[in-house]
Formats: sequence, C-alpha cells, structure tokens
Amino acid sequence: MKSKIFSIPCLKSPARLFIACCTLPLLIACESTPPEMDSSLIPASQRKDYQLTMSKAKACPINLAELSDIRSSKDLLVGNSNVTEDTLYTLLQQSLEDMNVSPDIEAANSVKVVLNRAFIKSLGSNMVATVVLKVRYKPDYADEYSPATTFRGQSMNVNANISEEQSNQIAIDAMKTAIDDATKRIKSSLLHNCSDALGEMEAV
Repeated sequence: MKSKIFSIPCLKSPARLFIACCTLPLLIACESTPPEMDSSLIPASQRKDYQLTMSKAKACPINLAELSDIRSSKDLLVGNSNVTEDTLYTLLQQSLEDMNVSPDIEAANSVKVVLNRAFIKSLGSNMVATVVLKVRYKPDYADEYSPATTFRGQSMNVNANISEEQSNQIAIDAMKTAIDDATKRIKSSLLHNCSDALGEMEAV
C-alpha cells in the first residue's frame, strides 16, 4: 500500500495555522473509518435506530464484482499454528454474503473488495484481531468505479490459560468478528445509494 505524505507550506499567519490544523485531521480521516460502536454499548434509547440502520444496510443488494486478497503474507501465525489464507477468504466471502453482497446478486450497484491487511496481536490476556479492507464502488449511474476507500474492522477476545488449539479457534472467531465489523461499515456507507430497497422496507 502506498504511503501518503502530506506537506504543509510554511505558515506565516495564525489564520493559515488554523486552516492547516483543521485540514490535516480531515485528510487523515478520509483514509479509514472509525471503530463501529458495539451495539451492546449503545444506549437503549438509540438502539432501535441503530438496529434499523443495520437492517437497512443488510437489505440493500449489491453485486460483488471482485474479491481479492493482496496481503504480502497470506497466513496469520497464532502461537505455533496458522489461520490459513483459505479460512480468511471464506470468512470474508461469507460475511459479505450475509450482508447481501454477492457475485450471484444482479444489482445495479456493485463493489470490488480487497483484503488489504489482517493481523492479530496479544494485549495482556486478550487477543485483538484487525482487518483492513479496500473497497471501490460503482453505482448504477456511473461508468467507472470510485477510488478505493478503507474500511477497518476490529474485535477483542479473551485469550488466557487455554490450549494452542483453543487459541487458534479464538483467533478465527476474533477475525470473523473483525471482518463482520468491516463489512457492516461498507454497507452502512452505501445506504444513500439503496433508495429502492430501503423504500420497500419503509413501506412495509
């Protein structure tokens, strides 16, 4: 992945300094999505709206034009075991299908999804899984796909006093949750292009 370097010209006035301070966070924010709040942490008064948004996101059909894995290292090492490339690819494919994104769907809107990074780290007695997806989108009115947008998913599982086999399964479960987190964000970001499907839901 190409790194992006932002240079700021010499600042000679407070106004320019203020503009630079406001612009840099905006540029950085465009590179990735913020963590999605766990639904169990959402106040009860807002949970219904959150669940409705997720239902709408799932209802929106999108054609999966391409799914690829461009990681330099395809396997995840967990202890002395690997979570294989095939396992991760299958988890990602299933997660997309669960959110109504599939090559079998004939929809006007389509996406190309790339598995860019996937890694697991130990943090104390916890195992933290992170996945980074690059997504290009083409609505029905466009001739070309959009520039790639980054979607990050993350999860944390307890990983203390367990066997190596259990550790490997926890890693798979953690990665599945991280992938689900990222795919939900992909769908939520495309809701404004799903007016037909959403209109049908609201009419019910």
